[in-house]
Amino acid sequence: MSARLPASVHRLPLRVRLAAAIERLPESHRLVLALRLLDGLSTLEAAGALKLTARDVESRFASALETLTGELGSSIERAA
Repeated sequence: MSARLPASVHRLPLRVRLAAAIERLPESHRLVLALRLLDGLSTLEAAGALKLTARDVESRFASALETLTGELGSSIERAA
């Protein structure tokens, strides 16, 4: 997915690129990501808060992480 980004974007600090990549996620994926990572909710807690099944939460969370890894994976590896 990073192929769609202009080359200049790859020179931005990782934090800026991460924020931009998160903003490009579908809202439903951003919400799940925020509840799980920022608020520390479990899958079941996030499912209850969003009125979704646990399976839907797991799927959206995995998809969000896959998208972010695809866009930022090589940068994250270099920063580690």
